[in-house]
Amino acid sequence: MKPGFAEAHSNLGNTLKELGRLDEALASYNQAIALKPDYAEAHSNLGNTLQELGRLDEAAASHTQAIALKPGFADAHSNLGVTLQELGRLDEAEASYTQAIALKPDFALAHFGLGKVLYIKGNEDLALKCIMKANEIEPQLKDYELMLSVMEVRKSRKGNEAAVRDTSNISALTGLISSPLILNRVVESELIASLYEMNSMQIDKTKRVGLLAAEKGGQKDARYGHGQCSPDFNLFEDSQSIIQKVAEDLTKIMMKAVKSDVYILDSFFNILRAGGGTAPHNHLNTLDENIAIGLGKQKYSLVYYLSVGDQNCSEPGTLKLHEPSEGILPYEGMIIIIPASRMHSSAYGGKTDRVMIGINFYSL
Repeated sequence: MKPGFAEAHSNLGNTLKELGRLDEALASYNQAIALKPDYAEAHSNLGNTLQELGRLDEAAASHTQAIALKPGFADAHSNLGVTLQELGRLDEAEASYTQAIALKPDFALAHFGLGKVLYIKGNEDLALKCIMKANEIEPQLKDYELMLSVMEVRKSRKGNEAAVRDTSNISALTGLISSPLILNRVVESELIASLYEMNSMQIDKTKRVGLLAAEKGGQKDARYGHGQCSPDFNLFEDSQSIIQKVAEDLTKIMMKAVKSDVYILDSFFNILRAGGGTAPHNHLNTLDENIAIGLGKQKYSLVYYLSVGDQNCSEPGTLKLHEPSEGILPYEGMIIIIPASRMHSSAYGGKTDRVMIGINFYSL
């Protein structure tokens, strides 16, 4: 209706980016910029998409152009900080985040980004203050709470090591005694019934969206096919007594398994039907993959099988672990814990439902 409507082209780019159609998103942003060269928001959105594609130098140029057009654009300064950090240009990233905060003091994502840069640079005390500020502004975002918990524990542990003049790495005492670690817990029928009564969504409609949208856009969910699942990743926040009971029990199991306190990031349920499963995947996100911060080494994934369904079929729902290859046919009440970095998949073709609870957690 209005081919020269630059804002519509940019909005289409945003939607295509969320759908994971990044090349088409680039085309839409470029069209918006061709129609309106001084469109700072489109330049910055283009930069975010280029970053996702790994074209970091071009991404930095787009964010810089957005800032040149609109110097007070706090989001562009923060986005540039993300890109510069990924390029390893930490001093420049620190300056970009600092400018974003100067323009927008309650910008939680910029405080978080600045905290990560300072932590990598070794300024741990100031980094902790930045993460605390981000968590104070947006306490609902688990990534902020997680990072705060990890940094506080690391600081305390380092103090304890110094107090006893112990240069050994206490973290080496934590972790799984075997991978995978297989345990079990008796399943209450009430627990299964409660999951069926909870709000859910169709598995083939899932699309995991990262919390830090400016750093990472939507990530397609590994689950596919027929069945239902939690509408979010906060199952253990449900107030039902049976949910709280299983949350308490599994937390104790996780703590014993990794020999430390734990931070639960995700909790959810899946109800698989014939044709349902998961493509090969792991459970690391952008924050976990930052080697300098090292969270990925502390992350684990747990699956608790409440009902294994019908295993008398060609696809009985074997949990396939990769690198090295290993297959585990689950039984009712089985708990499997693996490092979140390990690739895994499954395919289920039984006639009755398979019910399970999943958790992603960190050792502290």
